[in-house]
Amino acid sequence: MLTKNIDLMRGLSNGSRGVVTKFSKLGFPMVKFFCTQEEVEVVPIRFAVRIPGCDEPACRRQLPLQLAWAISIHKSQGLTLDAVEVSLERVFAEGQSYVALSRARSLSSLRVIAFDPSVIKANKNVVRYYQSIKENAAEEDEENFVIRKRPDYQLIFDHMRGLL
Repeated sequence: MLTKNIDLMRGLSNGSRGVVTKFSKLGFPMVKFFCTQEEVEVVPIRFAVRIPGCDEPACRRQLPLQLAWAISIHKSQGLTLDAVEVSLERVFAEGQSYVALSRARSLSSLRVIAFDPSVIKANKNVVRYYQSIKENAAEEDEENFVIRKRPDYQLIFDHMRGLL
């Protein structure tokens, strides 16, 4: 996984994942990135850190790569993953479990371990919203037809249908 943006125009940004396929003639890793499906030579880049009281920054050259057998829920946000194994025993924020579970491309590619239902937290406004949908859905058919035509409700119904 990349630890720095190296080519934003090609989609090679912090968090991009791939597989080291071989090493170049210069000895640098060749990485086939999942986002582009192209093989890229990853070369060391200069990292500089300012140290209080020093005029010159401390510098080092390092490959902007790290192993990514596991990544945090936060780091996974926005990704779609082909295989997900997630532990939900130490979820601490509203919506965090949703972010973790919704990274999987399909239900068959999701494995949940160490599940503790007591740590799942939902935002109270979101809970009220879903309750209003449930209450409205229980009313007569004609009214349900009108409600389901609302774009915001339609999105939720489509999402819930996809989970079945």
